[in-house]
Amino acid sequence: MDALLTDADDVFRRFSEMRIKHPHHEAAVATFEKLRRRKVSAPHAEQTAASLFAGSRSGKTTTVNWYIEKVLVDEWLKLKPEKIDLPRSVLARIQTLGLYVELGGSTTMNGLMSDFLIALGCVDPFAGTAKERKYRVEKILSSEGYQIIFLDETQHIKTQTHTGSISRQDDASEVQNTVKNWVKRWPIIFVGTQHAENVVFEHQVNTRSDTPIKFGPLHFSIDNDKKIFTEFCGRLSLKVAQHRILEEPPKILVDGDVPLCLNISSKGRLGLVTVLVRMGIELAVSKGEKTLRREHLEAAVNDFSLRIGICNYNPFLAGPTIIPSVEEYARDE
Repeated sequence: MDALLTDADDVFRRFSEMRIKHPHHEAAVATFEKLRRRKVSAPHAEQTAASLFAGSRSGKTTTVNWYIEKVLVDEWLKLKPEKIDLPRSVLARIQTLGLYVELGGSTTMNGLMSDFLIALGCVDPFAGTAKERKYRVEKILSSEGYQIIFLDETQHIKTQTHTGSISRQDDASEVQNTVKNWVKRWPIIFVGTQHAENVVFEHQVNTRSDTPIKFGPLHFSIDNDKKIFTEFCGRLSLKVAQHRILEEPPKILVDGDVPLCLNISSKGRLGLVTVLVRMGIELAVSKGEKTLRREHLEAAVNDFSLRIGICNYNPFLAGPTIIPSVEEYARDE
């Protein structure tokens, strides 16, 4: 176990190691497992897709990483018991059951194949034509026995716009067709912002898709959302002490109007709550203090949420006077 933290520079690392469960996380993991097990039980049948779309910093990628680290690594070690002594972080990178691919901006066919090859650990992911790269990707996916694919930042997939050069339109169509064909062979989880839905889910993908995975935002006017959000704040408080960031759980996270203030200043996104709490603790530790206080959270909101436009006033300073609408929370600007 790590010693009690005394240096603000180490707060970020310890927060990055946290994995906090909540009902949306658990529902997402259950969907991942359902699709993966379908591939295992019927490897040659047409597979299905699912979507995990929510605003930036909602905790989507963290949930995917948790699933790979906690579920897939354990499954893979049953096949590769000789690897058991390696660190969990290394095992998550080298396991060959689930592939995590992060797409680059404005994804073309060449870019899509290179992103896959990078994720697969290819030493020369940019060599060859798009068709040659596609052949290499499919060969590795099949030969290594991958059971599920996570395609992150899918809002970057190019779509056919019927404007511009014919070659660009053809390239966008080929990207879409490749994704549609791969859904038949491997279960794919499409991860991205809300904008990704219009990019990915045209008819042929929709007909092979499970119910979209709900992942927020969580609004205090909705009783179940409020419950999930408040319980997350409580679990985060406990994790801060478990990871030896502070000696005692910062009970302020569940005290009075603090959960509501965090809800407003994060637009109900759990990943942003973690960022704000981490920044508040960094400020406290840098001042030699051992307790997270309201003024630290207030400063974090000023430095982060207000600066990037997540909220238009600081509820820790003014009090939670106005709660934005559900529609405002859903915007990802």
